Amino acid sequence: MHIFFKRKDWVMAQGEDRPLYPPFVWFLVGATATGKSEVAFLLAQKLGAAILSLDSMQVYRGLDIGTAKPSAEQRAQIPHGGIDLVDWWESWSVGHFVTHASWFLEEQAKQGRGVIAVGGTGLYFRALTRGLCGAPAPDPQLRRMLEALPEEERVRRLWIEDPKAAQQIDLANPRRVLRALEVKLQTGISLLDWQKTTTKPRIQQFRAIWLDRRREELKERISTRVQRLLAEGWIEEVQGLVKEGGYEAVENCPAIGYREIARWLKEGGTLSRLQEAIARRTWQYARRQLTWFRQEVNVGYRMMERGEEPAKLAESLRLELLATG
Repeated sequence: MHIFFKRKDWVMAQGEDRPLYPPFVWFLVGATATGKSEVAFLLAQKLGAAILSLDSMQVYRGLDIGTAKPSAEQRAQIPHGGIDLVDWWESWSVGHFVTHASWFLEEQAKQGRGVIAVGGTGLYFRALTRGLCGAPAPDPQLRRMLEALPEEERVRRLWIEDPKAAQQIDLANPRRVLRALEVKLQTGISLLDWQKTTTKPRIQQFRAIWLDRRREELKERISTRVQRLLAEGWIEEVQGLVKEGGYEAVENCPAIGYREIARWLKEGGTLSRLQEAIARRTWQYARRQLTWFRQEVNVGYRMMERGEEPAKLAESLRLELLATG
């Protein structure tokens, strides 16, 4: 299913109790390494649109290579939102993202500019289009207590307190574990149940397409991407973070690959084993993304074939947009 509404549906009169949103908001979602960011950039060029990143790791300053952020040249050509919002050691939440995204959309509306929202963080997509989880804000005292525990202890506690959440969230992501545990301890209700109670969505009229690839090709692309990012200086980037914050801080970093590289720097090992470890964890994350987007009802579907040129796909999507808009 594709969903699109014309510009007149978006431009709200001043004084209305609704945000002013751009002429169009178009989501391109899917698993990591699919190639959706390149397509989104080409499409934004063709449409004169801005880009909103739906990648929960690109919000962190300092995590550049490993999160495959748009280049400085790309960001100079096209306005980007959702990137470099907090330092890499700071806390961030989906609520913070929704606040930022609302501001970004309103800024683009003032310019009469459409927005291509691209990324694989399903929770960001759902929060914008279906509402924000109603779970309460963290209790500072409880959070400090949990942060003082070793990571392995937090995971163990989560299995005891909320096995349902432990089975479904990424246990290798320290911040996800921390949030799930504190919500259960604070409220007695699983984070998964809280996610079923939501606020009003910020975007109610939009178009969304899930860009997908065949599984074997996606695995190959993940492996190739890991090798490329390492060759582009990912290890040196992590060395700088270790120098800045220490090994423990980097090992608690939620972005895939940073923990693995930090431990490799500390403990040693072959480069091929490091590549395999990062690719394996990335594929595990991609599988969770695929599962997530299968459950989204308001998302159209497009399979990207091997060898399909991003520019050709971007043009096809542009024509489709104009035909329905």
